[in-house]
Amino acid sequence: MRAHIDHLADLTRGELNRSIFTDPTVYEQELQRIFARCWLLLGHESMLPRPNDFFTTYMGEDAVIVTRKPDGSIGCYLNMCRHRGNRVCRADAGNARAFTCPFHGWTFSNDGRLSSVPGYKEIYLEQLDLDAHGLVPVAQIGNYKGLLFATFDASAPSLTDYLGDMAWYLDMMLDRREGGIEVLGGAHKWLVKTNWKYPADNFVGDSYHGPVSHKSAWMSGFEGMPRRKSGYGYEGFQVCPGGGHGFGVRWAEDKDVLVDMALPEFQAYERSRVDEAERRLGALRGTHLSPMHATIFPNMSLLWQGGALRVWHPKGPNLTEAWGWCFVDRDAPPEHKALMRVHQLQRHGTSGTWEADDVDNWVQCTNASKGYVARQYTQNLEMGLTDEIPDPKQIHPDLRGRLGKFQSEINQRGFYKRWAELMADASAPSTPVMPHTAHACEGAAR
Repeated sequence: MRAHIDHLADLTRGELNRSIFTDPTVYEQELQRIFARCWLLLGHESMLPRPNDFFTTYMGEDAVIVTRKPDGSIGCYLNMCRHRGNRVCRADAGNARAFTCPFHGWTFSNDGRLSSVPGYKEIYLEQLDLDAHGLVPVAQIGNYKGLLFATFDASAPSLTDYLGDMAWYLDMMLDRREGGIEVLGGAHKWLVKTNWKYPADNFVGDSYHGPVSHKSAWMSGFEGMPRRKSGYGYEGFQVCPGGGHGFGVRWAEDKDVLVDMALPEFQAYERSRVDEAERRLGALRGTHLSPMHATIFPNMSLLWQGGALRVWHPKGPNLTEAWGWCFVDRDAPPEHKALMRVHQLQRHGTSGTWEADDVDNWVQCTNASKGYVARQYTQNLEMGLTDEIPDPKQIHPDLRGRLGKFQSEINQRGFYKRWAELMADASAPSTPVMPHTAHACEGAAR
């Protein structure tokens, strides 16, 4: 059964049917038409520093292994033995040249090839086609400024085309210093009884909730670290670059204002690096725009000030497994990296002051959407619907995408517009299009 999408999202009016957050039929269709087709974040290349390093993750509900092969290229394969379907790798990360299924001992090299089968001569009489039973590879792998993505759809556009103008804004987070960013340590992982779209929606453009949801943390003086000196308010923009992506920025008149926007503990570092950012990115991105939050459709999010990188793994219509990393400039001094790590733990970790606020909101929104009567009333996303900035280039000629004011739901509407387009696309294949040989898709090292 397929969900009828046309009555579930009316973005011209800023309305959503609440059943999209709870309906199992909608969720199953999302796995096929969104997660089996879109580019999904795997992790960061700093998580694979050496040949034969690997980590395991998910693409939708499909478990995958990501490995750096001996030649330096990146491979990504379903974490599934081709015999009975057991997981061939149970570890979160490590270094291995091969993966052996613990069920019957089929062994796969880290380029995906089936290299050894117990009883190959005696039981299979050498008739088992080893080449046809390697690990199933993803269709495409991409690397943008160290972020590793993959898709199961061989016909998907290139990663560069998929990101579009979003990449230009992402560079403010990923490429402001030589060497880009790196991820510190492993991932925090926690389960949230919410639909995956709620956290993605929150990060794509919801600056509106901050002064309300996080007010107690601010008033108590314990939001992880002391509050930034410049007031939190309405300066800045929500950027809707297309493709369902969204980016929030604050506007600074000059370098001094940009530095003053940072948390007090971070200001010395921000002052030390701002000139390099201006040389690399130009005056607009280096001096005047301060990144805040972002979501790359469908389920990757970032928070700049806290160095938070997130993936919202769907685990059912009402369950999400959140994965979070702390990212920093690779060339930052050790003391700043240590400060960022602690800040990430206190503010955005699994028990962080902000995280507790957000999680409770997402859970309660999901619970409210389960009721029959509640589902007869649409969700409202009309903030800024008639107040979009008509010509962003009047603000600055280099700005890209569509712009809303800092308090606007332009990005949520863009997110759900793309969601609805993919969900309603009757041309979506019933199964993913992908190579059948384990070595058909190889990712280049950065």
